[in-house]
Formats: sequence, structure tokens, C-alpha cells
Amino acid sequence: MGRRRLCLLRFLGPSTGKIRLIPREADYPEVSMVACLDLQVLFLTQLYDFQFEPDGECLVLQNFLLEEPLQMVFQKAEMQPARRAARRSRRASQSQVLVKGMSSRDPCEADMHEKLWTALRHGGCDGFLEIPKTRFDIDQYIDYEDQQRAMASFKSYCRHQGHIEGIEIFDAAFFNIPDQEVRGMDPEQRIFMETGWLAMSDAGYEREKVRIESAHIGVFVGISGSDWRDVCKAPSANGVPETFIANRFSYAINLKGPSFIVNTACSASLVALHSAKTHLLMPQDPLDACLIAGISLNVSPGTWAGNCAGAMLSFRGRCFSFNNTADGYGRGEGCAAAVLGRGEYDQDDDTTCGTLAASHSNSDGRSASLTAPNGPAQQRLLRAALSEARLQPTDLDIYEAHGTGTSLGDPIEVSAVRKVLTQRENPVMISCSKTNLGHLEGGAGMSAFCKCVLACMHAEVAPNQHLRVQNPNMDTEGWPALLLQEGQALKGEASYVGVSGFGYGGTNSHAMAFGKNVVTSRGGRAKNSEDALIRQVRSAPPEIAMVGDNFEDWQSNGVPHLSMKPGQSFQVDVMEGGRTFWSAVPSSKPRSVKSLSIQGSFNGWTAESMVARETRVGLYEFELSLGASGSESFQVLVDGLTSQVLHPAEPHCTSRVAPVRGPRHDAGRELAWMIQGAQRDRFLIEVFLPPGEVQSMSVTWFKLRDIAPLPQLQTPPAPAPQPMVLDELGIEE
Repeated sequence: MGRRRLCLLRFLGPSTGKIRLIPREADYPEVSMVACLDLQVLFLTQLYDFQFEPDGECLVLQNFLLEEPLQMVFQKAEMQPARRAARRSRRASQSQVLVKGMSSRDPCEADMHEKLWTALRHGGCDGFLEIPKTRFDIDQYIDYEDQQRAMASFKSYCRHQGHIEGIEIFDAAFFNIPDQEVRGMDPEQRIFMETGWLAMSDAGYEREKVRIESAHIGVFVGISGSDWRDVCKAPSANGVPETFIANRFSYAINLKGPSFIVNTACSASLVALHSAKTHLLMPQDPLDACLIAGISLNVSPGTWAGNCAGAMLSFRGRCFSFNNTADGYGRGEGCAAAVLGRGEYDQDDDTTCGTLAASHSNSDGRSASLTAPNGPAQQRLLRAALSEARLQPTDLDIYEAHGTGTSLGDPIEVSAVRKVLTQRENPVMISCSKTNLGHLEGGAGMSAFCKCVLACMHAEVAPNQHLRVQNPNMDTEGWPALLLQEGQALKGEASYVGVSGFGYGGTNSHAMAFGKNVVTSRGGRAKNSEDALIRQVRSAPPEIAMVGDNFEDWQSNGVPHLSMKPGQSFQVDVMEGGRTFWSAVPSSKPRSVKSLSIQGSFNGWTAESMVARETRVGLYEFELSLGASGSESFQVLVDGLTSQVLHPAEPHCTSRVAPVRGPRHDAGRELAWMIQGAQRDRFLIEVFLPPGEVQSMSVTWFKLRDIAPLPQLQTPPAPAPQPMVLDELGIEE
């Protein structure tokens, strides 16, 4: 983006509109014009920005002319590292709260936190779907054609939500819960238990070990209420109360730390995160770790009708955060969890995702109304978090906004952030996951915090969906901030990302993540993208499925390393339980090849020299005739040595394009090429080997056929040699 120099706009209609060229400096005048059909506007991006207000539907093409990219030359450094980098490294080592594991069950089919990042950063996903009738009959409870009529009849005017599938599915056997009790369990309990355990598993915990020995781990769950009691036909005593969402998990896994829920509406999971950090750092009876989660599911039409009666939801059914069409929020559902521990941050530690650099919580106090947001309280909240992390306002790289998409809330939040994050050298990136997932209410904060940690791990920021025309009530002119419409890589290797959550009743919370780029190839730790991918998925060596007693029939679910090359061999030790240990077998490839020989069934497996063609370097030939069996097998020897056998990958190989394996000394006679035909058929074997490159070798053969002689005359001429023709190429020799 820093290479942009010229911006070209072309307006294709059908509607017109008004375009304003807003100067970046006071020395230049503002320009306004009517955007008529086929109008083209060209301006310097260093001097102007633009704002377009269409009168209706209008297609606008935008193109940028970029400056030539810089050419980097690496030289030996003769100066000290920049102060900013040194300051960040020092603060990172002082971080005490580590994110040891994460998991996600969010819209966009994000059932893993890696999938969540892919959906938000690269997929541009919109996780909204029409509410399925497995939840409730939308025809009976929803009137999406007329908002006022729906509100008057106490119906919902929204039929879409950020949706997750399979809330009726639960692995009860894994948690040792009887089926009779499962039927009355709140789905929020089920989804949290599975997601919470995935986070603990990602942090390295083993289920049986924890169950037997127990663990001093706290469980903190943020929710905004549950409407399961409204639809459950067979409620159970322990399945409906919301407090059991946290307590049941502690009981099932045998965790002895504090276990409770937090309900502060939309900020619940961030308040739970702050509470967990406070418990983790307490010196009395210190905790081993904390599990924090946020959960929200939409199973009853009553909550939808109540929100619509207050005109809180968007009639268009989405969160249009920062956009001029913002008219309320779009509901979503999902769950995200993280495990916090104590220690020093080390980017080379694969068991650490990042750090919780700071967190804070406060209340609006007396505002315009009980539910109205309070700008000064939000400013104080952000300043407190920056103070705890010992940061200046210029050090925050990304601000993950609460951004529900309301015409009042978004401008207040942006105004508060602007008053804190001022006088910056580099613009602050503003992002919001609600444009992808919807507003997860009590679970929104943890899903957004996981996104913040992932942004640090990738040193990238995800774009905002549905952002076309900025909300005119938001004052961003002159403030170095970017409301992104496309993903952006950060300049530094380390980054700070903060996320805010504002409760409906006035409880606010903010959490700040810190981490270094440990995934992409731009990071100092990642040397190439292949190694980075392996570190990202933390994949163990592939498992081997031992199908039958014949090892040739066994199957593997992958390769031990993405950088392995064709022809490379591995020794695999299979232990009890199917665990495998892979080790590369060094190739015995010779340094140089002086000659090639051939051995096979036609000569009793004794070496015979192949003829090197002088017109083509590296091409060797040998002619043979098939015996009475109609087939012959052969192998190729390097420099005539029986310890340097070249062979195909499969026994009795009849393919002329099969890759060449070896050289090796223990190939046997089964791993050989086989030529098939009729008795006395003659074949020309060609072996091509560029000097010293066994991996580029090719072995093939061609059938030679005799050309019929001319008819005999009365006085036959002296016998002449019969020409030989390559059968497939038709070349005479």
C-alpha cells in the first residue's frame, strides 16, 4: 500500500452520485463533483483521499498505479538495532501470562482456530446463513418483509445468523456422561465442553492423566444468557442452569481451580479473561493454568423477537461495521476457548501461541441511558490497558473493534479510540470480526481475542467485510487509521493487538495480545514457507496403517517432511500402538558416473557394458533379444559395480516412464525393469543420465523391427545388411 502513487476511478453507473476529493494537507483545496456516467478521475494518493456518496446502485472501478518496488541489498550491519525493536523485545520477555492453546467453533465452518484465521484473513468469509427449521419454524416466528409490522406483532424481522452446524451432536462417551442426562443438557454446555477440551489438548494436556491426577486449573466462561429452558422438552436439574456450563467441565475433567460463569452481556468473555488473568497471577494457592471460553447459541425464537422489539438488530441481517448502512447488529453464535499459563515468552517454543500483554475492565457509570455507550469510559479503559503493558499509544498496531454495526455505537467507539491513539508515525489498523461472524454476544470477546493472537502469529491484519462507504457520523479525517477492506501485512516482526468489548448494561473490557511472527516466511524464525506450514499445524510424523502382514500393503497418511524429494528414502521404526519414528536414509549417489553397465535374465545377471552414444552426452544404449519366455528383466549398474544398482520403484516394472531409484547394494533381482514381447523380438534399451545427476535419469526401450527385403531378381545381388528401424519413432540406423 505504501507504493501507491496514482488512483484512477471510473464510474459506470447506472446511478450517479457525489465524489469528494479530501486533501491530506491544509494547503490543497477540497474538490467536489458529480459522478456521472463514464466519468474518470485521476489523483495523487499522497495529496488526496476520496469519499463517494452514490444516489443509488453504481459500479465504480478503482485502480492504483504503483511506484517501482525497492531493491534490497543485504550488507553487514555496523549499527545498533532500532530502539523500538529493542524495547519490544525487552517487554516481551517480561510478559508473564502466556497463551498456551486455543480452539474455535465459530461460523464460516471455523471448527479450529487455524480455520478461523483462514476464513477471516484469506477467505473473506461471511458466516451468515438462513436459520434452519431444525431450530424453529421461521415462517411462523419471522416476518422479514416489513420491519414495522414484525415489531408490532412481536415477531423477528431477521432470518439470518452467523451459524454453526451440529449443535445437536455431542461426544457423551468422551466425557462419561450418560445418554439420559445428555438429552436435557443445554447445547451451550455441550459445545463448550468439546471446544474447551480441544483448547486444553492444544496446550498439551492428556485426558486420562488429568482425570487420574487432577489439575489445579481454573475454568472461566463468559455467556450472555441461555434460552435453552424455553425450548427444552425434557429439562434436567443439571442441564438447564447456566452455572453448570463451567462446573460440569471442571467435574468431568477433574479440575480443582475456580470454576464460574461471567454474564456481562457482550463483554462477558473478555471480563472472564481478565478475571482468569487476575486469578492466575495471585500468589496464594497459585493456579497451574486457566481455561477461558465464550459461548453463545441461538435456539429460541423468543430472544429474536425481544431484540427486534427493541430495534437492536439489523433489518438487512448483517453487522455493517463502520459502513453508512449500519442499522443494528446481526446475531451470531459460536464458541472459542484459550488456555493461559505463566512463564516467559519464547517465540521458538512451539507450545506457546502468544501472550496476554494486558487486560482491564470498568463500567460506564451514569451515561445518557443505562444502555448507551460512554466514550470517556472507553478511553479510560484503553489507557489503563496501555499502561499495564507499558506501551505508548503509538505501539499498538491493530485495534480489534467491538464494532457491532450500530449508527450510534460505532462512531462513539472510533472517537474514543482516536482520542487515545493519536500522534502516530504509522497508521493503526482497525478490524472487526463481527463483519464475518456476526455478534456472538457473550462469546464475541474470546473469538475476537483468538483472532488477535493469530494476527500476532502471522504479523497480519484481517480485512473488514461489507465496508463500502464509511459511516458519515465517524470522524476519521486527519487521523492516521485504516479501516481495511483487504488484508495487510505488518511491517514489524512483533506486534501488539488489542480488542474491546462493551456490555449492553455498561460493563467494558479490553484485552491486549502480544506475539511474534512464527508462521509466515517473513518472520525471523520462519526460514521458508514449507517449514512455517509444518510449525503452524504442528503435525507429528505421519501414522502408518498396518494393513495385513505384508509391509508392501501398508498405508501412510502423509510424508515426514514437505521438502522431501523423489527418490529419497526413510527408515521407519514402528513401535507398539502404531507410533512411528522416521529417519532419512542418506543416498549413496556417486559423485560422478564414468560408465553404465546392464545385467539381467538374458545374461545370467552378469554385468555387460552399455554403449555411450558420442553424439549425446549421457545417453547409453544396449540391444537385446527376448528368449523363449517372451520376457527379460534387467537392472543398470553404475561403473559396473554390483553395489551401485539402479532400479525401478516396483518389482517387475513394465513402465518406461517409471522413476529411477538407487543406487543401492541390496536391491535384489525383483526390483527390475521387465520387457515383454515375442521370442526373438529385439529391443534397444536407452538410459539417459546427465553427468552426475542420478535423480534425473530415465530408462526406456524401443522395439526394433526388420524391414522386408526387396523381391529377388534372377541374378541376385550380393547380400546387403538389413536396415534397423526404431519401431515407435521410425528412425533408420
